[in-house]
Amino acid sequence: MKLRMPEYYKQFKCIADKCKDSCCSAGWEIDIDDDTAKLYDSVSGEFGEKLHKSIDNSCGNRHFILDEHNNCPFLKDGLCEIFTKLGEHSLCKICSEHPRYYEWFTDLKEGGIGLCCEEAARIILSFDKKFTTYDVNDDESDDELDTDSDNYDEDLYTFLKTARNKIIAHLEDNSIDFNNRIRDVIWYGNVLQQDIDFNLLDDEEIVDVTLSESSNLIDIFDFLCTLELNDNNWSDYLKDCSKVYTSNYTKLDEFEAKHPEVNDYLKNIAIYFIWRYFLKGCFDEDVLSKIKLMAVSVSIIRAMIFCKWLDKNSIKLEDCVDIVKKYSEEIEYCEDNLLKFFKASYELEAFNVEKIIGLFK
Repeated sequence: MKLRMPEYYKQFKCIADKCKDSCCSAGWEIDIDDDTAKLYDSVSGEFGEKLHKSIDNSCGNRHFILDEHNNCPFLKDGLCEIFTKLGEHSLCKICSEHPRYYEWFTDLKEGGIGLCCEEAARIILSFDKKFTTYDVNDDESDDELDTDSDNYDEDLYTFLKTARNKIIAHLEDNSIDFNNRIRDVIWYGNVLQQDIDFNLLDDEEIVDVTLSESSNLIDIFDFLCTLELNDNNWSDYLKDCSKVYTSNYTKLDEFEAKHPEVNDYLKNIAIYFIWRYFLKGCFDEDVLSKIKLMAVSVSIIRAMIFCKWLDKNSIKLEDCVDIVKKYSEEIEYCEDNLLKFFKASYELEAFNVEKIIGLFK
């Protein structure tokens, strides 16, 4: 099987103790796969005793017991004790693969690096070349093949691959105003969804969109506050951003004029969401919710960066990386939150296509 990855993936390497906010301290439950669990069972001595005491077996799936600070018990001075004492091969799959993600199709495995990692976010946001991918042979993928990897219509799969290429090319077209690019893609997603719903897989083109409805981010911020929290401070942060953004919205043009590089970061974020989620539509025949996820995420992240600029009267790449990483942790890396997001994209008035388009004036 071939593995296809974004070109920027080649730049990624874990920065370990140089990471300001290690994934080992993110408060996530870290599951241990069966093969690694057997390895840990065989470890003896003082460290083996610590390993055995730090693993919960009560729920059917083994996972590490987080310490009193909600950190992995093996995080020490920014490094992983399992790695330093037993070697890289001893890490469980989640730890060795993070922040990589994958999607399986019949003859192809696609992947990339997730925005929840600060080094991955820095690489993605600062990437200054055209989005391209590369293929490598990945024999191990045949053993990992998802049982649903071929449960889709081949014509729809081909149709969506072509559409995704068009979307990414449009997002990269700097001759078009950034806001207009996003607006066009939102409407294109709406047209594609109608094609899918009526089983008319036409070769649609992305067109310039002028229609929209009056909208603001308050309702979307409110919706995000209803999702499951990873960080208990996240809801308060969202509420503060909502107030600051809506009170100072008229300064957004000034902000964009002073920091045009932010739109480049947002373009890369938009492409990331399209690359990672859009083609999943071949499994559930739903692409519009994936387009809305991209657009709403870009709008919310821009608002957060704008609020940071108002607070500091300046903005740096690292500020944007911190914001994007936190957003990704809270929204992307909770499956329930993603499902609620996709459901809300059809049920909430704030997620109406014209209203989302109206966020990009």
